[in-house]
This record gives sequence, structure tokens and C-alpha cells, in this order.
Amino acid sequence: MVVNIEGFFVNQKLSRTSLDVEWRHHPESLDTFFVRPPDSPHFKFITAGAYRFMEFSEQNIRRQLGTHHLKENIGETPLKLDDMELLANGQFLCKDSTVQKPNIFSTAFSMAWWSLVADSLPRPSRVVMNGARKEKRYFTIRQWRNYAGEMLPTLVKLESEKYSGELWIRSAYPMQTLQADPIVTNVKGKTKPEIPDLFRKIPVKGERKIPLILQLNQELLRE
Repeated sequence: MVVNIEGFFVNQKLSRTSLDVEWRHHPESLDTFFVRPPDSPHFKFITAGAYRFMEFSEQNIRRQLGTHHLKENIGETPLKLDDMELLANGQFLCKDSTVQKPNIFSTAFSMAWWSLVADSLPRPSRVVMNGARKEKRYFTIRQWRNYAGEMLPTLVKLESEKYSGELWIRSAYPMQTLQADPIVTNVKGKTKPEIPDLFRKIPVKGERKIPLILQLNQELLRE
């Protein structure tokens, strides 16, 4: 899928800011986010779970990222690089073994968020994320919509003690309609993974391999 997301926020400095993101999701390979904040350089965030980097095309700079870098905010917005990592790799997979409730999920790899609690499944209207230093983030999902067979939360209110905002999906469509995407041809013909559960956008058995990422690197950068 290709998902276009817009966000409007009042950040921790009580300043208004916004964000425009195009997310290209590839279950069989790496994910790419084209991030366009108004107050800082535009960049690509490219991840396959165990390997990630940022590319600033205007400056011709490529920045390799470790997991500790995922705590960083995106520009002046309250969103973090870790939010994109979680979206791409579906790391909200593990039910909390200390609480016998099916709507509580724990993360194994997130650097910012330790758990996610949904008020109902499979389409919650209220979600709470618990993170470092007892930080809490609240999502109120106002509407779900079917995009080419995928149900996505199209309009979301975001709140915490320090910031607030709105997120909405401007458009979402199958990757096949994006003919210019070089990764489509590389993954074409691969076995389609089984349909995942909520918050599980990739198969949980095994990891996407580094050799595939290295093979696709040059083709991705030719866009």
C-alpha cells in the first residue's frame, strides 16, 4: 500500500506545526517514508526492522540510524522516528503476559513506547500508548474507512499532557498503481504472506533479510 498522511499539531513549545508523509509499505522488503516537515529539511526514512537510515536528497546526505536514534522527534512535531518504525514493522505484536487481557499489547523493539491498550478490537475508537518516563499518548479514532480492502483509521485525534493534534489519511491505494516504485518489480512473484492481525503488518516468523536490502538500495536511490 501507499498511504498519504497529514498531521497538524500544537507541540511541546505551544507552537503550531504540521507534517506530510507518504508511506510506501512493502511486507516483503523495506519500507520507505517520504517525510516533508515545513520547518526542517525533507528526508526519506527507510527501514526493514534491523536496518534503517535517513536520506536528505537536497544535501545528498545519508544518515545511518541505530535503534537509540528512534527516540528523536520529526522536526518540531510531537511524532518520533519510532512511530514510523512501528508502523512499518508492526512491532505491537506481543500480548502483555502480566495482564490477561487481549486488548493490551507490548513491544519488544520500540525505543519510545512500551505498550498499547485498545478499548476494543479489531477496530478501536480509543487507544492509549505508554512510553518512557511515564509518558502517555491518547488516540481518539473518529472514523474507519475501507481503502482497497484495508480498513484504516482515517481521522485521528492525538493528545498528551504536552501536545495535541490531528492525523488524517488523505489517500491510500495498492502499490501496484505506483508504477515508478522500483521495489515492486523486485518483490513481484514472491509468496504473499498470510493476512496479519491488528497491529501486525508483517509476518512475525523471521525477519526481513539484510541481503535483500542491499540489493534494493541502488534501485531505490535512483527514484
